[in-house]
Amino acid sequence: MRLLQVSLRSSLLYSLVIVLISIPVSLLSLHKILNDEVDELLAAHTAEFLKHIKTFDYLDDLETDLEVFDQLAYDIDIGPSDGRDTGTSRYETVSSYDSVAHERRPFRELSSQVVIKGKPYLLTLRMSLVDNDELIYAIGLVQFALIVLLAGGLLLLNRSLSKRLWEPFYKTLNQLKAYQVDKSGTIAVVKTNIIEFNDLNQTVSHLADRNRKVFLHQKEFIENASHELQTPLAIFQAKLDLLMQKPGMSEAEAALITDLEATAQRMARLNKNLLLLSKIDNEQFTGKEEVEVSKLADDLLSNVTFTADAENVSITRALEPLRIKTNKALIEILLTNLFHNAVRHTPEGSVRVQLHERTLTVTNNGKPLTMDAERMFDRFTKESPKTSSTGLGLAIVKRICDTYGYGLSYRYENGCHVFSVTFNGVV
Repeated sequence: MRLLQVSLRSSLLYSLVIVLISIPVSLLSLHKILNDEVDELLAAHTAEFLKHIKTFDYLDDLETDLEVFDQLAYDIDIGPSDGRDTGTSRYETVSSYDSVAHERRPFRELSSQVVIKGKPYLLTLRMSLVDNDELIYAIGLVQFALIVLLAGGLLLLNRSLSKRLWEPFYKTLNQLKAYQVDKSGTIAVVKTNIIEFNDLNQTVSHLADRNRKVFLHQKEFIENASHELQTPLAIFQAKLDLLMQKPGMSEAEAALITDLEATAQRMARLNKNLLLLSKIDNEQFTGKEEVEVSKLADDLLSNVTFTADAENVSITRALEPLRIKTNKALIEILLTNLFHNAVRHTPEGSVRVQLHERTLTVTNNGKPLTMDAERMFDRFTKESPKTSSTGLGLAIVKRICDTYGYGLSYRYENGCHVFSVTFNGVV
């Protein structure tokens, strides 16, 4: 949910609750006010009627005259009373048949016990409430229309504001999503009249520039250091070879020199892999050509057969033809690293390589991982305690897959480690 929608939803919900509560309250209040006004009119008319009726001294037969008056007056009823509760009045709302409109309509009545010329009478005056009900209905309809206009207006205003005010924010956000510190340049901020967005854009741009400079400096340092280490490592290894050829060496001295030779070879491999990663990051492998993956994989598997036999590991293959357009050197590195990794981590078992429907699958049996599988392709992450592993082989595989957009996955099933690479760029 977007930020502006959260604030709008809260404001809109609060406004609707207040309006929905105010409608019945205001209608009931208006109904009460109108009834009070009608009651006052009924009381005034009753007092006026009594004032005039008591002065009708010329009427000889009062009861007959009042009965005639009761029949002729539509909104006044008067008749003899039993004399109880004389002087009291009662207001009530009743529904009576309207002979003019031919339907039942609401009326407000005032019933009073009065005494005229010494005799008790029940006097009832009524007034129609139809006009009042129509007025209340009209007011309620207007309030409902206002609610609809208020909700619709707020939604349209929110959409307009969201699109216009938040446009710079989403442009910056999209640039951050697509930003890659090793590929992207500076982030082009969008100027806006919103001070907070300008501050955010400047901060993000400054942070991205600083991180990119740090990354480039580190990458340059690794590349230079790896390049400079090549010569002393080669000299060191050459002198070890000369030392091993020295006659008269004791068994302990030979074992010590052998350990130094293994360490030097590991240092050389580590330096070579770091230099390779640096070249991949610098996009120095730009050339592309058509490569038959199945033939290349078959040749590389033949190269690792000697190592596999020494480890009592059998290799089976099922390779379908697949031609892709890519850098052949990087594909060779990718396949070689996967094959060597499978052989190295198979304890007297088998390795199966399958190429089917653009996906290369390398399966080797082995124990489950003790480390987090999500760190499998991180640099210098090793599951094996073997000192010959540099911890960069699978990191190089992932970097190559990222470079060409190949899908790379790992899973452990049925006692086997399964690495899969899905190629694109099929010719």
